[in-house]
Amino acid sequence: HQGVVFVGSMDSTLYALDAKTGWTIWRFRLGKPTISTPCIADNLIFTGAADGMVYCLDANSAKEGWRFATDHQVTGSPVIYKDSLYIGSVDGHLYCLDYQSGRLRWKFKTEGPITGTPAVYEDIIYIGSIDHRLYAIMA
Repeated sequence: HQGVVFVGSMDSTLYALDAKTGWTIWRFRLGKPTISTPCIADNLIFTGAADGMVYCLDANSAKEGWRFATDHQVTGSPVIYKDSLYIGSVDGHLYCLDYQSGRLRWKFKTEGPITGTPAVYEDIIYIGSIDHRLYAIMA
């Protein structure tokens, strides 16, 4: 989105800010604070929060498209690859969601919390866990 910066905050709010002036264009109240960096695809904004939710908002209006509940905090950032959203949770799962509907496609259980952000390379999703392992999962 040209000219707009999307940022989450410890005040439990996701903001759209004018990049030149810093003025607030819109704000959306999350259930709890977020340290997740939002990502954007097809005019949709995605972020995770400490309430265990993954949120999808319209980038222009802040209208909520969907939300998906994990079983614990979401501290890492979502990644969009092809038509899927990948995100880890402190519940130890890597989730694969349809990014347009929020429908769960699959989840992969690690042996520890996931606090980081997935990386994608050549159809493989890489994610680290606090179990001291790096997982490589086909997208």
